[in-house]
Amino acid sequence: MSLAKFFDKTFWHLFINERAVLAAITLNAAALFCISYFDDGTLPEKIAFAVDYACVIYFILEAVIKIIAHGKGYFREAWNIFDFCIVILSLPVLISPWVNLHQFAAILLLRLGRLFRLFQLFHFIPNVNRMAAGVKRSMQACVGVVIALVILLFILSLGANMLFGSFAPEHFGNPFLAIYSVFRVFTIEGWYELPDAIAAAAPSPVWGVIARLYFTGCVMGGGIIGMSLVNAIFVDEMTMDNNDELSSKVDRLQAQLEELKALIEKNACK
Repeated sequence: MSLAKFFDKTFWHLFINERAVLAAITLNAAALFCISYFDDGTLPEKIAFAVDYACVIYFILEAVIKIIAHGKGYFREAWNIFDFCIVILSLPVLISPWVNLHQFAAILLLRLGRLFRLFQLFHFIPNVNRMAAGVKRSMQACVGVVIALVILLFILSLGANMLFGSFAPEHFGNPFLAIYSVFRVFTIEGWYELPDAIAAAAPSPVWGVIARLYFTGCVMGGGIIGMSLVNAIFVDEMTMDNNDELSSKVDRLQAQLEELKALIEKNACK
């Protein structure tokens, strides 16, 4: 009996069964919610922490059993590699009963790996592989436009820093703040507040006019045109394969029509 069949027919089946894994992930999600909600050392938080701790051990055993059962084949699947990385990020939780992780900033950041375990729910989303392929295709199609948009963001941000940094230092005082503020303008979220703040702080009303014209151009170029173009390309590529079945039917129909046409011409010649 192979190791895979042995694990499939014994108690260890609970660690590789997809329904059991889904139940564990859902239970872990509820435990993480309770840990964040009852962040006061009370009994509910302690129970939730115990459940989360048990889930960490469960996912570790799941990875170990799958590696033993499948050997090197385990790492040939992208989902398994993803799950393994999440398990590694979750390991600091095992020492939390004895070590206060809040004293170690680096380890505290690794505790965020507990949250990434919830991404395992993607396993159970219908047509997730098709969706992932669509996202990959969309990202590849958007590369050129995104690069152009980043260059435009960089240029406009440096310009805003040079022109308005002294009038609104909290928004344009340095290039990093300027990049963030101009990116907000690209998202068309409260963009009108920035030129109003500059106009209120500037010594001359001319600067207010310049600021309004400048950020109107930013909204038109980066927000309405740039971001809309990225969204259009992304959505178009995501939905491209929706017509694959219809296209194949049209191709088959076209081939049948060609055969019928050839048959009619052949009979006509006789």
